[in-house]
Amino acid sequence: MDVRLAPAGPELRERLLALAPRPEQERFAGRLAETLPAAEADPDREPVAILERGEPVGFFVLHRGPGAGVLAPETRDVLLRAFLIDARAQGRGIATRALAVLPGFVAETLPGAHRIVLSVNVRNPVAIRTYARAGFADTGRLYHGGAAGPQHVFELWL
Repeated sequence: MDVRLAPAGPELRERLLALAPRPEQERFAGRLAETLPAAEADPDREPVAILERGEPVGFFVLHRGPGAGVLAPETRDVLLRAFLIDARAQGRGIATRALAVLPGFVAETLPGAHRIVLSVNVRNPVAIRTYARAGFADTGRLYHGGAAGPQHVFELWL
């Protein structure tokens, strides 16, 4: 199936706002009604749509700059935030395919980036396995700044 990434522009906004992970996943991924407007308002954040056959089925934010904080402290780091797949689209390998094309998308969208960093909650084993299969490596560090508890810090060098 065709999965691609695209900037989350105004033409996709309403369809993106209709997406939601499973209720038990929301504490990890956040709510699009909050994360999309925050990304749109911050020039250091790039909201990204995950499209399957041209239709939005997922979302994430690429965050670069000082606001990315302790997880992505270097100027060439990119923080992957708020990654989610709509509950109705889960189980079809969309996350795996989106993460497979992510390095190329980052290289094209954010030239000069050298590393993608993310945090994943220690109580989210499905996401941990998905990121590991996509080539992200656990740094061995834990991030304790998340509202849902400790998170593993993963990285992927470009």
